Amino acid sequence: MGEISREKAMDLAVKYLSFKSRTSSEMVGYLKKKNVPDTIIAEVMQKLDEYHYIDDAVYLKNYLENNRQLNYYGSRRLLQDLKKRGLGDDLLLSLVDLFPREVEMHCCEMVAKKSLVLLKGQTPFQQKKKVYEKLGRMGYPTEMVLEVIKNLELTDEFMELSADDLVREEKKQQEKLDRDFQKYLRTQRQKGLAGKVLIYQIKKSLMGRGYPYELINEKIEAMEEELLDE
Repeated sequence: MGEISREKAMDLAVKYLSFKSRTSSEMVGYLKKKNVPDTIIAEVMQKLDEYHYIDDAVYLKNYLENNRQLNYYGSRRLLQDLKKRGLGDDLLLSLVDLFPREVEMHCCEMVAKKSLVLLKGQTPFQQKKKVYEKLGRMGYPTEMVLEVIKNLELTDEFMELSADDLVREEKKQQEKLDRDFQKYLRTQRQKGLAGKVLIYQIKKSLMGRGYPYELINEKIEAMEEELLDE
């Protein structure tokens, strides 16, 4: 197979961008997977920068605006996700200014209120526990989560639930998930499954046990590179 030309590499890059915005790191990684030589990747990245097709600073601002409008993730989750997308430390440091505490608090409150709608009929203890777990999975700081939960208007008689109670309950659920994950991992490996098929079957099994989708995804993402390398 001959060396990929700059024109072909540029076509690949533009097509990759046609689906959604990308960071510089994502684009370089994609072109490397397509076996584009490093020298040509450098030329393509220069052109993409000149055309303003890729701009990590703009990407970060758009990403955070989308989060404010749609996803409502907390700062810990955002930082983790943006690191995976390859944004540089200088841009990540600006997260504090671009996603200030008052904005994060508003998002946290929105998630809590929406969650309560789905928890009608459950006891105050169950409501607070599940909201706590939800907000934790979505990456909000623990002190912010506890402040929001303290101000929730519950649908039944108030029952005090301490921070230690919440942390213990979350730890128990995480430990149970870890045990089930390892059990299903062993079972599926014994069947000869690997890669994406293995991940799919583990997800399916964990969802069947009633674990929240966000918690399953968080566990899979932490192990994904190891699982895909098999």
